[in-house]
Amino acid sequence: MKIDELPSQYKPYEKISLGTNVIENVTAILTVKGHVPLLIGQGEPPRIWLYVPTDNFGTEWYPLIKDNFSSHPDVKVLAEKKLVTIKTSSTQVLTCLVGDNNKINILKLDLRPFGLDVFSDEKSLKVMGNTLSKNTFKNLKVVIGID
Repeated sequence: MKIDELPSQYKPYEKISLGTNVIENVTAILTVKGHVPLLIGQGEPPRIWLYVPTDNFGTEWYPLIKDNFSSHPDVKVLAEKKLVTIKTSSTQVLTCLVGDNNKINILKLDLRPFGLDVFSDEKSLKVMGNTLSKNTFKNLKVVIGID
């Protein structure tokens, strides 16, 4: 999905905690060649869209999860009122928890199983060998763009 073609049901959280980074008033955390691999939208439970590249060039993308529904039997979406976890048969891809004041805490993110070198832990966000920690990003359409 392209940044200008986001689902009409998607409404971003006002504030995101990712590693030790704070993200405020942002449409998408990441784009890869203009495609948005992950959206975390407001809702109970939080609403997830996950698109993965289908080729090595990142020109074709497949909707693996649309609004918390997985299109692949090996990818599970476990959703509770304020918590969503996405798992494959071998790893945990995403865990996010809704906090106070329209904030979402991304506790775990690992897109490496899908060929994207993007992952985080409680200390930092790592993108293609770069480490981001203790940053604040405000009023952006996209935080990180990879070409």
